[in-house]
Amino acid sequence: MVREITVDENYQTVRLFDAMKKGDIYKVPYDKKRHNGIKLEASRRNRDLRLIGILKNKMDVKYRVSATEYPGFSAIICLK
Repeated sequence: MVREITVDENYQTVRLFDAMKKGDIYKVPYDKKRHNGIKLEASRRNRDLRLIGILKNKMDVKYRVSATEYPGFSAIICLK
């Protein structure tokens, strides 16, 4: 499900990742600082999933972040 997220006083990146299910795509308005924060959170979550054994190797990811898939948005994609 593709969902567009509005950034207001209730926006928290961590909450977005907690609410995602398999196949979800969240579009967040692009801002360089925000995009870097989203990329860091995705890499943290992927690393933690590797440490507990859900993801098997470094190429295996659950969360992917793209700035080019939807121009003007940072796309957060939940693969698994």
